[in-house]
Amino acid sequence: MTAHTQRWLPCACWLMVMMAACADPPVAPQLPAAAQPLAGQGRIWFYRDWQPSESLNLANIDVNGSYFGSVANGGAFYRDLPAGHYHVAPVSYNRDSNQDKDVDLAAGQQLYVKILSSQSWDGACRDCVRDTFYAWLIPAQVAQSEIARVHGGI
Repeated sequence: MTAHTQRWLPCACWLMVMMAACADPPVAPQLPAAAQPLAGQGRIWFYRDWQPSESLNLANIDVNGSYFGSVANGGAFYRDLPAGHYHVAPVSYNRDSNQDKDVDLAAGQQLYVKILSSQSWDGACRDCVRDTFYAWLIPAQVAQSEIARVHGGI
């Protein structure tokens, strides 16, 4: 390195750090605007709040005994379904009470299911860290604001 380079290198580094500090933070990707469900169908939303201290694994969800989808920590997705009765069960290493929900979906209705994680609960092991997921039904207005907070909108 030349003496000229050694003199200007700290100034250039400082300038780059200052420019980076002034930059806008990254914007969370927005979910596409969701049209209303088709006639005779309803919509079930699944979402998780961003909680870095909890499981970063995908939460797999079964509906009526079959795989339905997966939601990441801080993620959200929805599916349109015919009106009817559905049993929502997040897949967990062990079973706890009140993990599953039974829902009745009406045509045109949108239900919001928040998936919660508790790594500290494992009925078979005191010091283990295992994924245990819970499904909670959340009122639409609350769920929409929680999803908007993480994703910048529905």
